Amino acid sequence: MTDVTAGDFDVGYARAVQSRNAMAIKALLWLENLAVFWLIIHFSGSILALLLTDHQDLEAESPFLRTLWYPSYLIILALCFVHFPKFLRTVVFNPLILICVFMCGVSYFWSIDPAITMRRSVAIVMTTAFGFFLAARYDWNGLVTRLACAYAFLAIGSFIFGAVLPEYGRMQFIHEGSWRGMWLEKNSFGAQMAKGLLVMMCAFAMQPKRGWFYVPMGGLCFLLVLLCTSKTALLAALLMIAGFVFVRIMRAYPILRIPVMYVAIIGTVVFGFLMTFMPGEMLSIIGKDPTLTGRTDIWDSLIRAASEHMWLGHGYGTFWMEPLGPSYWVRFNLDWGVPTAHNGWMETWLSIGLVGVIMFGVTYLVTLILALDRLARGGVENYWALLSTILFLVLSLSESTILQANLLDWVIFTATTAKLFSFDPAYWRGEKTRPYWDRETVLLQPDHNRT
Repeated sequence: MTDVTAGDFDVGYARAVQSRNAMAIKALLWLENLAVFWLIIHFSGSILALLLTDHQDLEAESPFLRTLWYPSYLIILALCFVHFPKFLRTVVFNPLILICVFMCGVSYFWSIDPAITMRRSVAIVMTTAFGFFLAARYDWNGLVTRLACAYAFLAIGSFIFGAVLPEYGRMQFIHEGSWRGMWLEKNSFGAQMAKGLLVMMCAFAMQPKRGWFYVPMGGLCFLLVLLCTSKTALLAALLMIAGFVFVRIMRAYPILRIPVMYVAIIGTVVFGFLMTFMPGEMLSIIGKDPTLTGRTDIWDSLIRAASEHMWLGHGYGTFWMEPLGPSYWVRFNLDWGVPTAHNGWMETWLSIGLVGVIMFGVTYLVTLILALDRLARGGVENYWALLSTILFLVLSLSESTILQANLLDWVIFTATTAKLFSFDPAYWRGEKTRPYWDRETVLLQPDHNRT
């Protein structure tokens, strides 16, 4: 049977070209998903650092690991170029994050080491660009789903490392025996698994039919939080579980909204009162000493160091880089090689001063307000929008996460904030996407099939 032709038009050839183009598009989409998966794994700071870092000197920076970032940056540039119109729109809608990143770059002019500030500024720009790309390229479901796939890989891999390869997957010197999975340090591992638990819960809320995958993965992430023995990670994980229940009640049971709000507010006030006037007793409940495992001693020394460059900081990324620089006296006084401030706000103060802290504080506050607004007018994405924003704040109190280059926490915060600032459409399972401001009265009514 011969192909039908119309004049010079060959229908068979056109169909062949169409089929070939469809296959090419599928191949490109597959490559794009693979690239995004790799970037998430790379920014997580997991397996590469564990395998390529000298375990006798965990603070030493590996030149080879630094070089490996350049291919990832090229991939980010390529992805942003392919989706440039969407990427540009997302960037335009997020001036506050841009100002914070710009502050990091412009600190070159007063930095104590301009060369380091320039290099680290390029890194924070690329890290932020990846977050913007994720926000521009995927809807809420697409973002959380891709994070869930990556965290499932990290959780399974970490369990294998801890159970089968304990010389890699468990701490060998400090905190001997505690699991660290595919990370260098147990606290970093615990923080990521707490975030992995949140990702799995939110993915389950968006796609309940895949609960056969997300529920066991969430259980595995929680198990790994317990095995790492990080009290901060455990508290964060329990807080996320409580927060998930809170959002569920607010969405599905209107009659309980006011009582639950009162309980949440009163509980927060009581907790704050006890932590203010009985910190030792409260911390002893979770096995912490009043110094938070030496963190308060670090912060006392850093406050004195930060006050020397109070308003503009020492320059982005410079404080800890030079062994004989300003960090020398902090390490000397504490008698150990402190690697970071163990507090995102303190780290920001050291880098770009109180001006930078205030700018990011405003950015975070607006992000939190927009996330809370999703409880009223948003869809299933409000689990992720609100809880990931709160989790970022919780982790920033004990880890350096704010405006940190090459760090997945900052990528995820940027992506979530960018989608909130861009008023990304709400995600409702099985319903047509509507603009965020297209608020219908039906959306405010409980619907147990959609929560």
